[in-house]
Amino acid sequence: MKKVFFVAVASIVLFSCVKEGPAGKDGEDGTQINTYYFDVFPNHWKNSGTYGSAGHYCYEERTLPALTSSVLNEGAVLVYVIFDDTYNHQLPHIEPFYDNGYYIRTIRYDLQPGKVAFIVEDSDFKTLNPPYSGEKVQFKVVIISKI
Repeated sequence: MKKVFFVAVASIVLFSCVKEGPAGKDGEDGTQINTYYFDVFPNHWKNSGTYGSAGHYCYEERTLPALTSSVLNEGAVLVYVIFDDTYNHQLPHIEPFYDNGYYIRTIRYDLQPGKVAFIVEDSDFKTLNPPYSGEKVQFKVVIISKI
């Protein structure tokens, strides 16, 4: 039994190693990386759904021509929220709140060719509009695509 266990462990160790190739520089393999910033001010947010009911959230949609079908199918898109011009959080971002009860706030995004939507949704379906009163919220969209 010990021999079978030893062979199994040895096999896992030997075959689980992955050899990595040398790191390439940006663009050498035909990739292009572009970064876009969007400032969302309190008066930009819109409501979706009925306040207090499932499916209620606030959103802001922006045009982004670089977000093509090709990028969505073959590239990569990373989206971040930036608070106070310093704190980057990759989306989706989840944060707890305790204000007239405990709830979870989720900041997420939706991508379509030519458009990106930034979405803020509270778990109690009572997302106030604007979700960040008096604050500008900045979003960063990084598109990685083939040239």
